[in-house]
Amino acid sequence: MHRTRRPTLAAATAFALALVLWASAAHAQTLVLSNLVVDNQAGSLMARFGVSVDGVAELTESLHNGVTLALTCKAELSKKSGLFGSPQLSKAEMTSRLKYDSLTKEYALFLPGREAPLKNAGLNELLRAGWGELTLDMGPWRMLERNKDYSLALDIRLQQTDIPNWFKRTLFFWAWDVAPSATYQLHFTY
Repeated sequence: MHRTRRPTLAAATAFALALVLWASAAHAQTLVLSNLVVDNQAGSLMARFGVSVDGVAELTESLHNGVTLALTCKAELSKKSGLFGSPQLSKAEMTSRLKYDSLTKEYALFLPGREAPLKNAGLNELLRAGWGELTLDMGPWRMLERNKDYSLALDIRLQQTDIPNWFKRTLFFWAWDVAPSATYQLHFTY
């Protein structure tokens, strides 16, 4: 009985060490937002933006090791008011998954609203095509009032998915983000 525990303990220790080393390399990555705008598209208030990742080499290594990543974008639109806070008018969220297929040697990017994933052998090209321009539908344009101030808060996060629950519970203090999350604000007057 003592002999069977030793390989299991060694394997668990090696796995934990690999995870710690991967996590320290992964945090060299940064999420970069570009072109955050709000506009009217066919009567809908749309938040348009692009996301890129600095540190693609570390991202590539993680994907080749079988990790599936998810980019989550959450936006909240609020009307700026006096001292008593800003009432939230709407919120929207989208998630895009990214993985590597070792059989076809291609990266696959799953976007909401698309049946088939985008695929490419080059990760940089795939990320530019898929995450270069993203949109979130914030609701009807008519909810905005003329000469009023508004604020759009956008939170973007890139994290690992498919982590077993037992592992999450064991390492409950662990952050599963691949890059530090980022929050951006856009203030505008209609």
